[in-house]
Amino acid sequence: MMKTDIMKLADQAKMHENVLTVMATVDTGFEWMAVDEYKEKLGSNAQYVKERGRIYFNLRQKDFSKVQDMRSIDNVYIVADASWLPFSGIMKGSELDSDLEIIRKFAKEKISLRRALDAWKEIVNFHGIMYPSLREYQDSDLALQRPKSPVHCARTKKRGLDPSSASKESLLRFRVTCERTGSHSFESQDVARIVGGELQDTFNWIVDLVQYHLQIVCHVKLGEIITSLRVTHESKHRRNIQFYGPTTLRSTICYSLIRLASPLPGDIIIDPMCGGGSIPLEAAIAFPNTYLLGGEIHCNAVDRARANVAAMNVDRKLDLIQWNLLHLPLKDSFVDIFVTDMPFGKRSGSITDNRVFYKKWLLEMGRVSKLGSGRLVLLTKDRRSIATALKMYGKLFRVTKTLGANIGGLQAAVYVLLRTNISWEDHKTVEHDAKRVKVQE
Repeated sequence: MMKTDIMKLADQAKMHENVLTVMATVDTGFEWMAVDEYKEKLGSNAQYVKERGRIYFNLRQKDFSKVQDMRSIDNVYIVADASWLPFSGIMKGSELDSDLEIIRKFAKEKISLRRALDAWKEIVNFHGIMYPSLREYQDSDLALQRPKSPVHCARTKKRGLDPSSASKESLLRFRVTCERTGSHSFESQDVARIVGGELQDTFNWIVDLVQYHLQIVCHVKLGEIITSLRVTHESKHRRNIQFYGPTTLRSTICYSLIRLASPLPGDIIIDPMCGGGSIPLEAAIAFPNTYLLGGEIHCNAVDRARANVAAMNVDRKLDLIQWNLLHLPLKDSFVDIFVTDMPFGKRSGSITDNRVFYKKWLLEMGRVSKLGSGRLVLLTKDRRSIATALKMYGKLFRVTKTLGANIGGLQAAVYVLLRTNISWEDHKTVEHDAKRVKVQE
């Protein structure tokens, strides 16, 4: 079987000492933002493989901190193995047993984890026993079977442990999960069960589906199986927000939206519908040489945004104001960048309201955007309303880019607009004259 691009990438890493293959998950639709950030931090000639919702790349272990500093990615994994297995590809029938035997043989004889495990231990700062003896496992396993105190039971509600919190006497606890794409004779839990059982026999680890230190993920795509070790204890999209609202935007999405606007030092960036402050807070951290302004019509949202800013203790040029986007308290041609998450008409607003307000909001943002250089990055699911608004006020803006995005399971779109040189007053005059002629007719 011809090797896939990911398998080739993993083979290249194995040829060099201290080089790792890394997988990073990305919000679907923003993969190119992650690729651009990766090249920015690790070099424009760096190799990568892009798939839906994830990117793969090689890097030296000493540069791993640069990946952890990336703001467009959710979770980071070390790819331990990428192989091709001759599955039958049949959904049912006698092929199930043979496919399961292929997985068992792969997990027992062919899967290679040692190099990735040693790197994982160093990166996550795990101080426990990585490779326990059979006696250590048996003693620890007996201890785990003893009755637990009510306090210990209460703590088991949290899924997963921070590996760096493990004591020197702790034996590694792990779990295996499987993500499967395509038609197979087996289920995802079959892969997790078989691989987990073989790894337990090999390494004498403790299986713990709740209080685990290490999560091993097997991604099966047709015949390709990629085995990865999760590095991030918690998704990076939770990094900024302490107080959530009904439509709080993920920090990773906020970063990608801001990056689409290509902010420059000294730019004024405004989120006129900031909600809990996700966008201005992310901009203040990721682009510290800009001035940030967030506004909302609801006082509760402004209070929540201020609480989030206070919790992060951001000492940057960031202000939050209660206002109405229909009447911004700003002078004409003043703002460099608008970045906002517009009402989808689902959990916030309604389609009927959007048809009216999208036009008025776009006109007001056109008034205060800088002529010839102002940029707008608008996220919305209501494509019809934004298309109608752009058709009415298209002379004020030029659409430079559109891309689809998956936002909480909803198929949304991002519009990147550039303000034209047509002044707001001239456009209003032309619009008024056109309406007068229409009335006379």
